[in-house]
Amino acid sequence: MKKAIIHGESGMITDICEDGDEFQIYDGADATMKWMEVPDDTTNEHRMVNGVIYPRAELENQAEAYLVARTIAYGSVGEQLDMIYKDQLDGGTRFKDHVAAVKANVPSPSSAPAFTEDVKKIQVEGRMAWEPYPS
Repeated sequence: MKKAIIHGESGMITDICEDGDEFQIYDGADATMKWMEVPDDTTNEHRMVNGVIYPRAELENQAEAYLVARTIAYGSVGEQLDMIYKDQLDGGTRFKDHVAAVKANVPSPSSAPAFTEDVKKIQVEGRMAWEPYPS
């Protein structure tokens, strides 16, 4: 097993190390971070929720992430209009090529796996991430 520092309010993992390689962190009664045992395959892309480690993708609606990625990849409206204008001037295909590249390389929000929110994967308010889901 590895050890990771878990942020109690967000469940984010800030450091991962081998058991025995931990460094000192504040561990008073009001500490908001804590060393916890985690599975060996845990990465910073995991989160702890109600005492359980999950891959971040299981906790988020991927359609929203895909939409953000596509929006960034397309660029601003000004950049797109500039491509269209330059294409009109010289008969180029900058805009068409750009859109095709985005569609080929960035997943469409409609292609995201179905997301069903699980109440046990939502951190109970007022509790630390390492505290188990109340029975």
